[in-house]
Amino acid sequence: MNTTRLILKNNYDLFIPLSNDKNITLKNNYYNSFLLYFDLPNSPITVINDLDDMIVSTTELDNSDKQILCDIDNNESNIIVYETFFSQLAHKFSVFNNLSFEEFPAELFLKTCEDYFSLVDKFNSPIFIPMKSDVNGNITKLRKKINENPMKFQTLFAIINDEIESQTTTARNSATDALLWLKRAFEFISSFLHEFGMGDKTLADAVGKGYDQSLKQYHGMLARSIFSFALRAVPNNTQFLYSLAVNPTDASEILFEHQVFNEMLEHASHMSSVLEKITLFYSQHRLEQTKIVT
Repeated sequence: MNTTRLILKNNYDLFIPLSNDKNITLKNNYYNSFLLYFDLPNSPITVINDLDDMIVSTTELDNSDKQILCDIDNNESNIIVYETFFSQLAHKFSVFNNLSFEEFPAELFLKTCEDYFSLVDKFNSPIFIPMKSDVNGNITKLRKKINENPMKFQTLFAIINDEIESQTTTARNSATDALLWLKRAFEFISSFLHEFGMGDKTLADAVGKGYDQSLKQYHGMLARSIFSFALRAVPNNTQFLYSLAVNPTDASEILFEHQVFNEMLEHASHMSSVLEKITLFYSQHRLEQTKIVT
């Protein structure tokens, strides 16, 4: 009999058939994530949700007492073994996937941004402090707008549309400008996650490429030089991956790196999908500005 660690991340009931006509049924709430330890027979597990049944199969690893649970729903194969920075996120961009921009809950979006941007702390470079300060400043501006009328400004659309109607989108410290720069910062994070998640680059190369594909076009020579200098201070791949492990000893496991890369690609995809909806709205209303920051 083997012990399996399972992280439940979605809103579904988990039905686990055991021997002697006994079973375990678990109910998981949306947004929650927790660990389950149990003795698991070498047999399929049936996951039951509101839409249809999914089969989660188990495969025992060679020379290991751990097992992998592969969720084959939506043709994805997500290996869930280790607790990481990503599995511990309280808020995830994936919850916005089925929403239009007009439906994005404002406060939930800001909390999600805060959770993800803490990833920058893992770069372990003081040069990134100004970027983090800028992101926090833009979140503060948007929260200030929400607090002006919490009932009215429950969605990002309500906030930006209010400024469109009042013709204040280009005013100093506008929420429209704050969301624009917040979006650009997360385009950097999304690009970085994708590049590093490919598994063929150093951390510095992935950060650099992510910057080239996002923020660089809006930065002047001074800002670009500062960012270039920051790349020299980022940790190596081993140190960075180690920092993403909730349990440091997991970072040395063979499959830990593989799981983290998969998580990065998955989260980058969800993030990119959300950002594209914001970009489309801004483009339709001609809210994009190409002003260069020196």
